[in-house]
Parts: sequence; structure tokens; C-alpha cells
Amino acid sequence: MDANADKPVCERWEEELLAGHRWGRLSRWSNIDDDTGQKEHARLRKLWDFARPLDESAKRIVDQILALEICNWNLEESILALCRAIGEKKPAELNIGHWGSVSEERLKKIWAYYLTLRGWLWSEVNRGHVALLKTCDPDKTIQNKILNLLGDRNELKELCVERFCLCLEFMVCSPRKSAQAKAHSAAVSVIEEEIRSRDPEGTILKFPKFDQQAYSYYGLELCHHKLFRHYEIIISSIGAGKWRAVTPRKESDGLERAMMMEEYLSLIESWINGQVKKKKEDPKNRLTGKIYKSLGKADRTKIFLASLLVSLLRSQQLAARKRGESSH
Repeated sequence: MDANADKPVCERWEEELLAGHRWGRLSRWSNIDDDTGQKEHARLRKLWDFARPLDESAKRIVDQILALEICNWNLEESILALCRAIGEKKPAELNIGHWGSVSEERLKKIWAYYLTLRGWLWSEVNRGHVALLKTCDPDKTIQNKILNLLGDRNELKELCVERFCLCLEFMVCSPRKSAQAKAHSAAVSVIEEEIRSRDPEGTILKFPKFDQQAYSYYGLELCHHKLFRHYEIIISSIGAGKWRAVTPRKESDGLERAMMMEEYLSLIESWINGQVKKKKEDPKNRLTGKIYKSLGKADRTKIFLASLLVSLLRSQQLAARKRGESSH
């Protein structure tokens, strides 16, 4: 093993590289090649040693790279923005990763789901949501879809919709360890007790577990690429009275995401390895041209940054592929 592997982890990028949602996940899930993360750490530590000291712009690009994960809704555009940032040695202007990446249009769609559900609950006492829905869902596409999925109302459905609304409120407002968080916990406790008394087997709702460390519901993060599918799984389950009665699992999800990522990551890797290809106008080579042009002429700083980007996403791509293959 390279001597670099024995050096203490001290930089943020090193902690992220070895974290449980990066290379640590692959080793834990697949139980193969348990030193993969350590090998990646040693390899990148060498590149970092050659590139340092990084200037302030490069450090900010590192932070943006660390913020991007394979589950991000704007993943492809974010990768291209980071390639441009690396090539220009200036931080990306695009907001990269997590909730900061969520666009106004996406937020409107999220609010349209919430307001429609609240409107369904409040239909007899409060019509104030209607004015807001005209802004978020002017053609009623989302409203009509949700109302169709919910079907006829009953008491258990109302409790389940209220429980889901609490999830949405929490994720949209993100009241980390605040008074709102305490109110959320209290409300959840009461509603879940009511639901269990009517559905003791839990046949309808199987919400994502609340992650105390991340302080969120996994899969309901606003930046998750399958957010709206997750919404519709929950809503359709409430409407049908049984979990996933209408929306079965898509076994190809992980594999499709992994295949899409391969096109981007392999091109960046070929640039890192000096395999510069001619930029042709052939549509098949359009992405090649974009990435190579964005990255520009290689140097030590660019190679470290590009290698870090590929490694962090590659760890999650391999985990997604492994998950997809295991579901077949």
C-alpha cells in the first residue's frame, strides 16, 4: 500500500471520499474489495500533493464538487457546470448540489403538491389555498392527478394525507432543531397513533425513515431526482388503501442512472488520461466536445479536481449499479 494511505485524513474532500454515502457505501453493501476507498484515497492524495497549495477559487470548486451526489435532480447540468468551472479555474455560477440547487420552478411544483393535499383536507372550511395554487399549478395538472389518485375520501385517508403533509412541511421549511421541529415531532406522534389504531398492520403507509443525523426524510429531499415519483407512490398508496398497489418498483432505476453516469464519467476520465479526441459535429460526439472544451488544457490542479469529481460520483454509480443488479 502506498505510504499516502497511512497519512491522517485531514481535508474535507478526504472525509467525503471515505464517507458512508461515498466509497464507504460500496464496501459496506457489496462486501467486496474492502480497501477500494483506501486505494482511491491514496491515489487522490498523490494528485492533491502535486496540485497543492490550492488557491481560493480551487478550494471553492472543491466545495462544489463535494456538494454534488448522484441522486441530484440536476445532475447532468451540474457535471457540465463543474467541468467548465475546472477548465476556467473559477467556481461554477450554477448552484451545485443539495437544496441550493433547487430552482424556482421546481419549488412551485413541490408547493403545488402540498397545497393540493392541504386543499383536499380543508375543502369544507378553507379555500385560501386556491389563490396560491393558481401560481404554482395554473393548468391544474398536478391537482387533477392527485385528486384522481386519492379517490373517495374516508377518515383513514385523511389521517394519512395529514401525515404526508407534515413530511412535506418539514422538508420544505427545513426547521433544523428548532421550535418547528419540536412541533413536527409532536404532531407526527399524535397522527401516527391515530393511523396505527385504524391500520395496525401498516398496510397503507411505509414512509421513509426520518434520519436524525441528516435531519430529513430520505427520498423526500427537495433535490432528489425521484422526488415526484416518491410523492406519487405515497399518494397512490393512500388512495388505493395499500402500499404500492398502483406503483410497483422499477427494477431498472439503479441501472439506468448508472448507465447515464458512465457516459459522463468515462469522458472526464479519458481527458484526465490525456486521451483527447477530435471534436466532431456528429451528434454522438457532442457531449465529448462539450466536456473536452470545458476542461481545456490539463494541469495538476485541473487533474486533481476532475479526478475528485469522477471518484466521488463513481463510488455512488457503482453502488447504484450493484443495487440495480441485485433487484433483478
